Amino acid sequence: MDKYTRAFIEAMDATKTRNSEVAKRAGVVDAYVSQWRCGRRPIPAGRAPIVAEMLGVPPERISEPYARLLLSGCIPRDGIGTGTVPNGHLAVDRLHSFDYGDGPGFILLPEFLVRQKIGMTPLDEVRWTFQPNEAMVPLIPPRAVVLVDVRTLTQDRVIDGGLYAFTLFGRPHIRRIQIRREGWVLCMQDAERDRILVEEQTMPDLVLRGAVVGWL
Repeated sequence: MDKYTRAFIEAMDATKTRNSEVAKRAGVVDAYVSQWRCGRRPIPAGRAPIVAEMLGVPPERISEPYARLLLSGCIPRDGIGTGTVPNGHLAVDRLHSFDYGDGPGFILLPEFLVRQKIGMTPLDEVRWTFQPNEAMVPLIPPRAVVLVDVRTLTQDRVIDGGLYAFTLFGRPHIRRIQIRREGWVLCMQDAERDRILVEEQTMPDLVLRGAVVGWL
């Protein structure tokens, strides 16, 4: 449990605030608040200001993503709540620990466009990143903005033929994953041109970052 989770729990306890109350104010389901309390996931930067206002604490005290953005100068001191995010837009947090660190910590996108791309994926589970290479040309151009569902972080949840963001030996990739008897095959858009076989002994070096749900 990190300092942000502890501060969040302390603030809730001090104000005698229930999970359901935080969930209603933040616009999320109760289960998300439970995960914030146990440290399973951080409070997203886009939710932090309204939760912090409710609990009477600075948002950077309870949200590591918000604190990181504030330190980088990406957001104003008064946050990215309703006073900053234009109507009809969403603040989408970055997929950290995936790419090489260039670009802002969050981006503002039209809400209708995001919802069109992600379908039924919960907004709190969506992160953005860049397509890091030419592996999926012409489907996804290099440096295109890619939207990723971060719930798919375990290998048993991978769907054969699905498009995923992952790191292999620390290098970022977005490719299709084919599940074969001899291991996983990491395919470019032209599946016959470049295929990487990841055998069982190499699987620990492949770290899933999420399933790709759309790109811009």
